[in-house]
Order: sequence, then C-alpha cells, then structure tokens
Amino acid sequence: MKHFKAIAAMSLNRVIGDGNKIPWHLPEDFKWFKATTLGHVLVMGRKTFESIGRPLPGRETIVLSRTGWSHPGVKTIASLDSVAALAGEREVFICGGAQIYAQALPLCFDLFLTLVKREVHGDAFFPAFEDRFELVAELRDTPEFKILHYRNRGLAISDVQPAPAVANLPHA
Repeated sequence: MKHFKAIAAMSLNRVIGDGNKIPWHLPEDFKWFKATTLGHVLVMGRKTFESIGRPLPGRETIVLSRTGWSHPGVKTIASLDSVAALAGEREVFICGGAQIYAQALPLCFDLFLTLVKREVHGDAFFPAFEDRFELVAELRDTPEFKILHYRNRGLAISDVQPAPAVANLPHA
C-alpha cells in the first residue's frame, strides 16, 4: 500500500471549514500550500473540490466520490485503494475534507498542518491525530499561524513502499 502525505489547516478548535468555505484568509499559507503541492497529486473529497471549483494549476486532482460525479480535468475514484495506481511514482497529498482526512490519515506518513492561532465557527473539523502522529518540526511561525510537520508513529520509513511503475499497471 502506498503511503500518502496529508496537508491541512485547522483552527485552535479544530475547524477546517464552515459552509464549504475556509473560515480564514491567509495568503502566506496559500502560497506555502501551492509551493509544497505543485507538481504532485492532490486527493480530495467532492465537497472540498466543489468549494475550490476547479482543478488547481500544476497539480493532478483526484476526487473521491461514491456517486457518478465528474468534472472536466479531474479523475474521480470511489476509494483510496485506487489512488496509488493513478499516482504512479508521484507524491500524493490528501487535502480534505473531514471525511477524507479521517479515512486517509492512517495511511499518511507525513502530516503538514497549518495551525491557525484562533478559534473560529465551523461545521467541518479535523479528526484527532495526536495519538498516531508525533511532531518532528515547526516549519514556520507567524503571528496568525504556524506550520507543523508531523510523522506517523505507526509507519516506519521501511513501511513506505514505492508505487508501482506506470508501465506495470494494468491497462483499463
């Protein structure tokens, strides 16, 4: 099984969204997200994708959906089991929403978490992860937020299997 990276932003009270929108505007964090994920694969749920409204430039977007939903420029899959075959050797970033994080965090080797230094109202929350992940680095600290790097205690580096080469994948 291919292991992923998760990237998220949450408030002090674990909010990640409110009404399908991000309840803060932090341009510096958006720039960091872009620089970190550019050239890689983003995996998100349908609601998260719809809140963005389009595939993000320079990244392949895979949307998890149990319905027949589709959108131009986006690959749609029904489960995380299909991600490794689509991603090939590329890094995969899980980027929301709450249900997708809950499913994917056990498969994530790294978690990059922007902690917004305030409490906000919201209806989507980041799942508990502290019992599984340990803090390995504080990447940035600003008055409004900090960016933290966590590593999954349950996955050793030797557990991280390279994805199969694209040439070895079955043809659809």
